[in-house]
Amino acid sequence: MPAGKITSSTAGAEAAVNELVGIDTSGYADQQVTFGFTTGIAGMDAGRDVTNQMFQTVSQFCAAVLGQANKFPELAASIEKRDVADGERWGNAP
Repeated sequence: MPAGKITSSTAGAEAAVNELVGIDTSGYADQQVTFGFTTGIAGMDAGRDVTNQMFQTVSQFCAAVLGQANKFPELAASIEKRDVADGERWGNAP
């Protein structure tokens, strides 16, 4: 296996996060499923309630994932700084 450099990539972290930033899930939490007929069918009422809760839960999950993803560029920059310092320190090693 050939040896290669291990590097931190702030550009790679930014690119990964940019994929998520373009997704807007803000409207899903307020979205509701309604039926155009009289309620009272237990299975249909339960399905509507579950679907409405799923919209809210998926929206919260997406917001949490995006919140964590936004930390990656800052983390990558911190690791890159550390790698540069380590590289300079080890640069004189045989």
